[in-house]
Amino acid sequence: MPKPFTDKPLNVDDRFTIAEFSDLFGFPASAVLAAIERNRSAVKKPFYSIPDLAKRWGCSRGTVYNVLNQSELKLLDLRRAGRDKGKWVVPAAVVEHIERSRMKVLSEAKAA
Repeated sequence: MPKPFTDKPLNVDDRFTIAEFSDLFGFPASAVLAAIERNRSAVKKPFYSIPDLAKRWGCSRGTVYNVLNQSELKLLDLRRAGRDKGKWVVPAAVVEHIERSRMKVLSEAKAA
């Protein structure tokens, strides 16, 4: 196995194993792996499926459809021409807009 660190300067395309990262920062490999697993959902996706949003928002798919219908924002339609069933995906910008517009302070939520 080659040495992970050399005199050659690093660049943004370099790749390291989890073991190399754990050695670099002095953490057990299991801790680095656990941190990656915890933060996987924080990675921005360009599009979200309806089940992705149900999981993200902790609600049913029906609730996701209701929120999307109320937002009147555009979604990407991946259905085949002439078919009623298919897949809709929601751009990340739309998801962020919905989340920002529906955020409320707890006192406002109680009053509603």
